[in-house]
Amino acid sequence: MRIRRAIRKTLLTLTALAALGGVVLYLLASWVPGDYRPARLGRDERHLATRHFYNRVFDFINDGETVRPFTWSVDEEWLNRSLTSMDEIAYQRGGERGQVLRLMERARLAEPAVALRDGEMRLMVRSIEHDKVLSATLRFDFSPPDRMEVRLAGTRIGCLPVPMFLVRERVERLKETIVQRLLSAAEGDHADEAVADPRTADVGKVLAGVVAAIDGRPIDPVVTWRLHSRKRVRIDRIDITDGKLNLHVVPAGGPAGAE
Repeated sequence: MRIRRAIRKTLLTLTALAALGGVVLYLLASWVPGDYRPARLGRDERHLATRHFYNRVFDFINDGETVRPFTWSVDEEWLNRSLTSMDEIAYQRGGERGQVLRLMERARLAEPAVALRDGEMRLMVRSIEHDKVLSATLRFDFSPPDRMEVRLAGTRIGCLPVPMFLVRERVERLKETIVQRLLSAAEGDHADEAVADPRTADVGKVLAGVVAAIDGRPIDPVVTWRLHSRKRVRIDRIDITDGKLNLHVVPAGGPAGAE
């Protein structure tokens, strides 16, 4: 009898611990990260955010035309307002209106956001189906000869770490879709006159290359302007501190095609 009671108590204890563990895991998965702050913008605010997005892109382009080292910085607020406005951004560059929103809806995702902390960029999005915040942490590493590696440092549901092998296939599909959308927008043929400068397409292609490089082979982070002297600049280093992303850019040598 004593053995039976001991076994029963042990089983009850294990059952209680398993239930408690399940509750803890659920709470961790349901926890909303404190730095998840998606921008919620009205129509007019999205139009304004789109203008600000292209203004900063043109700042990058114009600084690159000087053929001297410079630092281009953006903060979390600009990035999050741009993410919320990405459908309008894509449309003004030549994409189909509503295309990005439909893509998000099909993936059952909403309200993307970015957090910049301690050398890492955390990309976050809300799962509509499960009402959980999904996140992926990226790190940018530079090593000779002039290559940039975009490492996927971790994935989470809420505050619960998720093994990479469980999400790798979905990450690859999402990367492929984003790259296709970026390249499609870069080649758009009905872009708004205010953003019709062909050099914005060059930036879009670089972004597509960065997305494609996530957890993949290192890339050569060079941008070549297609106008005038076809100047080339290279992203030499990326610092992420205090809610800001700083791109340190240097001239990349001669015109395109010259090595």
